[in-house]
Amino acid sequence: MIENTSLNFISPKKLILKKSKLRLKSNQVLIKIESCGMCGTDLKIFMNGSKRVKKNRVMGHEISGKILQVPNKEKYFKKNFNIVLGADIEDSNKKDFALGHEIDGGFQKYMTIDSKLLKKIPHFFTKKKINYNYAAMTEPLACCINGLEKINLKPNSYVIIFGAGTIGQLITKLCLLNKSKKIFLVDKNINRLNKFFKNKKIVKVNFKDIKRILNLNIIKKVKYTFVACSSLEAQKEALKYSSNNSSINFFAGLPKKNGIDPTININTNNIHYKELKIVGSHGSKKRHVVQAANLIINKKINLKNMITHTFNLKNVNKAFDVMKSGKGLKIIIKP
Repeated sequence: MIENTSLNFISPKKLILKKSKLRLKSNQVLIKIESCGMCGTDLKIFMNGSKRVKKNRVMGHEISGKILQVPNKEKYFKKNFNIVLGADIEDSNKKDFALGHEIDGGFQKYMTIDSKLLKKIPHFFTKKKINYNYAAMTEPLACCINGLEKINLKPNSYVIIFGAGTIGQLITKLCLLNKSKKIFLVDKNINRLNKFFKNKKIVKVNFKDIKRILNLNIIKKVKYTFVACSSLEAQKEALKYSSNNSSINFFAGLPKKNGIDPTININTNNIHYKELKIVGSHGSKKRHVVQAANLIINKKINLKNMITHTFNLKNVNKAFDVMKSGKGLKIIIKP
């Protein structure tokens, strides 16, 4: 029997710390959660709840940990291997099925999960020693890889990224890895822009100065635009600052107002005459998770300085306060 501690969602703005005893079933894998990243989706659930998250659900879907036990006849998963997980479970029978939503996620000390179900979750496991905090960023990085794939990013291009949060910065790093020629990182939060590392290919743009910096000569060169923030205004600006035959990725969704999705008015002639390609991307597949995990574990992408705060389960309310304030970047929960 295993003594577990979990953080359970009760209702908006109310989570409880729960002690329980886990009995491992013969078909289950036991994972010790070492790190679990916190993202904007977790904040939305905490603040407003979700139809997908029932009472007593354990949130958290950016998971890294260690496999402590596997079923006796298990040939795929290996005991004492490190593992990282994606969020969305590939199940053709269910439209929405994800860790931290329909099943318990990573805001707990230990996770027990059916071996067959675990195989459906995008995952990567290795014998190598890993940095669990960095490895917990596999899921958001995988989502970014999916975003680049959807927009078919080519090297030697000019790119605009609206939003210098975790996702915006990960997309920036992937663009650098993909040899983008110039990247304009746009945000209203000057603190985030100032903390971002320097690179001769990156131009940090205060949203207030966008008209001055993104002049017509630059706009003509921009072939890819990402909206990596939940901003209606940024979506409008993305259409405005796109050149002919360029592509736009609406990476982030907009928050509902009174349960209703917001809408924007756009000039569709801009899309028609500029021959724009507009796509959306959400989540990731197993191939994206494997690619992201390899980039992180093999140190092909630099995540230094992206993790600004770590908290244990007892202090999760402080973690949400930091996230709401916008003073942090990536926040990690250490169960």
